[in-house]
Amino acid sequence: MSSRTAGKITSITELRAAARARADQRTANSRSATTLMVVMAALLVVGLTATTSASSVVGIGSQEDQFFFLKRQLVGVGLGAVALFFTSRISYQLYRRLAMPIFLGVVGLLVLVLVVGEEVAGARRWIDLGPISLQPSELAKFGVVVSLAAVLDRKRKMLGDLGHFLAPVATFLGGTALLVMLQPDLGTTIVIAVAAMAVMLTSVAPFRFVIGSGVAGGLLAGLLALSAGYRRDRITGFLDPWSDAGGTGWQLIQSYYALGTGGLFGVGLGGSRARWFYLPNAHTDFIFAIIGEETGFVGASMVLALFALFAAAGWTVARRAPDPFGRMVAAGITAWITVQALVNVGGVLGVMPITGITLPFVSYGGTAITVSMAAAGVLVNIAHSGGRTR
Repeated sequence: MSSRTAGKITSITELRAAARARADQRTANSRSATTLMVVMAALLVVGLTATTSASSVVGIGSQEDQFFFLKRQLVGVGLGAVALFFTSRISYQLYRRLAMPIFLGVVGLLVLVLVVGEEVAGARRWIDLGPISLQPSELAKFGVVVSLAAVLDRKRKMLGDLGHFLAPVATFLGGTALLVMLQPDLGTTIVIAVAAMAVMLTSVAPFRFVIGSGVAGGLLAGLLALSAGYRRDRITGFLDPWSDAGGTGWQLIQSYYALGTGGLFGVGLGGSRARWFYLPNAHTDFIFAIIGEETGFVGASMVLALFALFAAAGWTVARRAPDPFGRMVAAGITAWITVQALVNVGGVLGVMPITGITLPFVSYGGTAITVSMAAAGVLVNIAHSGGRTR
């Protein structure tokens, strides 16, 4: 066999191997996208079922309609489905070009909510739009992820300089965190900071810069947690709820009762007793307690398993993203949703202080569910974009 013939055979073999590798990559990416969609759909079903039960008593008491909150949640899911349809089909690269307008829009809404927002329990977090309410802090999560990822990607050759690293972090993360804290909303601020940390960790910024920022942010969060009386009460209620069982510890103790009543298999769907005004915020912050009461340890564990699957699939998407920007966005969205779930469940179980944030895809909240579904669509788009494994 001549060397020329051998060379042609080798070239053909290499091309075939490359084609097989690309096909395997497409299959793996499609599998990740499918996993994300199936997990999200399952969590939405769990959420709608739990909302039906958890909100029925409150709906009768406040609106004379046991399905009032379910109907509003269905509107949020419907809007989220539309958003998911578009974000899963629009190239994620569009957010790189629109990063600054997105960020400025989020900042504008965060300022607006402080001026005209509806005040509930001493906080201004919602803008009343008639039949629906808009919560700008939910949009801020996505805004920070895409804007910080876009700038860190553009500055990747300069990130070895501390000043070039700190400037976008202070602008996009620091500026947004300040506006969210003015509402005030420490729980959402923490979620935004964790999502930003995931973006920074998957960038080319020196590890020492990222860790230093994380330590500084953690210390600041600790100071903020102790700076307001109601936050100190939450910490006290977390450390020793029985010391003020009728006050700061009431919600956590009722959560314990609900989870304990559920046992292994639960009391059955619609059978919750905690929803009868024993457990405050049963359909929002503490919906996981209702799930545990009605479906037991088995049902609650399945919900946790779904979030673990979401985290694994999201990280796989980030690892296989075709470029640094896609990797950072996927990592940020995955961290945002899974860490928020972890913090929410941790508060319900009493292993973390109560922060007042919702359980993604499950808790009642129109803006939250719409934005989360839109973000999941971006993950799906990145997954379908392919790219070599990193």
